[in-house]
Amino acid sequence: MVKKGVKVSKVKKGFTLAELLMAIWVMSIILAAVAALSFALGSANDSADNTSDIYSRIRYTTLRINELMRSSKLICANSGTSVAIWQADYNGDNKIEPNEIVYLETGGSSLKIVSFQPTPLAASQTLSLADVANGQARTWLNANCQVNSVTLINNCNSVSFSTDRGPPFTKQLKIFFSVNQDGIARNYQITDGVRCYADYLLDASGQIDPVDDDI
Repeated sequence: MVKKGVKVSKVKKGFTLAELLMAIWVMSIILAAVAALSFALGSANDSADNTSDIYSRIRYTTLRINELMRSSKLICANSGTSVAIWQADYNGDNKIEPNEIVYLETGGSSLKIVSFQPTPLAASQTLSLADVANGQARTWLNANCQVNSVTLINNCNSVSFSTDRGPPFTKQLKIFFSVNQDGIARNYQITDGVRCYADYLLDASGQIDPVDDDI
């Protein structure tokens, strides 16, 4: 019993050292968990952005190949790492002009399409399939035309080309490549075919007959 007139003082109890250490330890766990979650979310977003970019480039590449093959006449040559395509006969003369041929080729770690804008003098020349096959046409094009190179997809590896038959007696082109995604090399394939196959221009030896003014 508390006597009247006696003032009772309340003792204020503080945190003990053990309680402070426990609170710090719990807070550290919470902060570590929040940091780990933030890092995981950031990594997931980066991975998703990277994957989205890769798929976007593959779709773009597929569309460009499809557009190229839509009016193509012949697959002229295939070295395994480079393919020459007669993309169209713009003037209808049944001859391959410099501005009508393109190359799909590897660029180390990329797949690119190469086209040519000839000088006025070079524009009147025509290319033979034999010269395209042995590489002389490409040397001449590099020397006499403005070379335009467009990268379709970069950061890819093991780019190669395959046809169902030896050019120019082939209508199908397959492009193989791999892309590194999250440390894993994933393989891709694009398949398309010649839409306006000009086999009626080929003789038994696989040349366009007749061809005048070859380089």
